[in-house]
Amino acid sequence: MQTQEIKKMLVIGAGLMGRQIALQGALFEVEVVMYGRSEISLARARRHLKRYASYLTQGGFIGSDKAAQALKRITLTTDPIVAAANVDLVSESVTENLSLKQQIWAQFGPLLPAQAILTTNSSMLLPSEFAAACGRPERFLAWHFHQLCFIKNVVDIMPHAQTDLQYVQTLTEFSRRLQLQPIVLRKEHRGYVFNAMLTNLLTAALELVVADVANVEDIDRAWKTVMQTPQGPFGIMDGVGLDTVAHILRFGVAVAPENPLYAGALEWLQPKIEQGHLGQKTGRGFYSYSRPKLASVS
Repeated sequence: MQTQEIKKMLVIGAGLMGRQIALQGALFEVEVVMYGRSEISLARARRHLKRYASYLTQGGFIGSDKAAQALKRITLTTDPIVAAANVDLVSESVTENLSLKQQIWAQFGPLLPAQAILTTNSSMLLPSEFAAACGRPERFLAWHFHQLCFIKNVVDIMPHAQTDLQYVQTLTEFSRRLQLQPIVLRKEHRGYVFNAMLTNLLTAALELVVADVANVEDIDRAWKTVMQTPQGPFGIMDGVGLDTVAHILRFGVAVAPENPLYAGALEWLQPKIEQGHLGQKTGRGFYSYSRPKLASVS
């Protein structure tokens, strides 16, 4: 398959990243169908698609006509058969849970056209861990986006050992067609490129505070002053969402139980999670915000 042959894309998952991926495709004249498990989740997705398009318009990134046309290219459905019909590319963005991803791909695999390229937006799971579930592991690879992907437009492309490299090339060219900057990984690696570096920074910051070496504000001040950046690691965590940070820590506990840092950091973070102080999107995390940031688009 050539990149110009990709005319219709299926996005499985109507959450934060699924919505952004859907709009990215639609903005560059790809027909998009988004699958969600409930009408409630799809109604929420439709509202947030409009908010995200408005955010890009108000920021001067796209014109209002372009945004309106893109939204018309996106259809939403709870019917897997309707969702899978005649698609050329699939992007899966369901919750970061191995058994759920295996279930979703086992469900959609038999429904999808034979020519479709199959991708996952998984953050920490490796494509080889669930490629077999789709039934066509040679057409399966990771295509990983970053939040606010129109602006932060680096996209990771990560094949696994069985991926046919022709699909890596096609996906790389298609990414450029969507005005994305593709980074092709030479082998599987948890966290890809940027997330692997970011995770090490955030883990180091958590280690310092859990060990009572310094407080949150001083750790952030050190990073911001020396690196001349507007945010420190705890400010970054507020932007990511403390629930997401907790999920990553739980994953660390599962894959590296011998490392006490993950469990210690999770225990230290848990009171904020229980209080609903999840960062920018709730108006309070390590810091307080006057209102939830639109940048969370949630």
